[in-house]
Amino acid sequence: MVKIVRVFLALFATLWYTTSPINSGSTATIWVPPPKIENAVDFTQNYYKPLEFHKVKYTSADAECLAKNIYFEAGVESTAGKLAVANVTINRAANKNYPNTICGVVQEGIHYYNAQKNEHFPVRDRCQFSWYCDGLLDEPREGKTWESAQELAERVLVNHYDKALIDITDGATHYHANWMEKYPKWSKQKKVMASIDRHIFYKKH
Repeated sequence: MVKIVRVFLALFATLWYTTSPINSGSTATIWVPPPKIENAVDFTQNYYKPLEFHKVKYTSADAECLAKNIYFEAGVESTAGKLAVANVTINRAANKNYPNTICGVVQEGIHYYNAQKNEHFPVRDRCQFSWYCDGLLDEPREGKTWESAQELAERVLVNHYDKALIDITDGATHYHANWMEKYPKWSKQKKVMASIDRHIFYKKH
């Protein structure tokens, strides 16, 4: 019985060796990698790269316009007051009833053409944000207030495009100062969403 087992094992070993791919005399099929296709997309190339969480998704003009709106509209207010103005600016840019860029929202209003300077300028008191068409110079003073507005604008934009921004106005697209003796007519047609520092925030019902 033992001899039979040994003979069987010997035959099995011989058969395995002669048909194995590692035997140079074998005719067994060996796997060959497929030919490379020109201009083929290698999907594994970027698979293990870290996600680009810090990739800039906004322009320098966006940051500048938002920073100016924060500075002139709420520069002396708390961080919450500044953030609320930024929220409204972004909410308008995302709303089909307003321009679809930050600068477009901030600079929305009637403009006239100055042939001597070859530029368009806002008509006095005919814009969405009063500082932009009040006839005064729109250049912020260098200092902590302007630096704070710039830093906040960039942080808000980064978090907005990464979908991590909390809207403390709950979707507001309008606001006015709470010290006004007579509130705007449109305020009666909209819903109050928040009152932060010196502003009351609204959105459509």
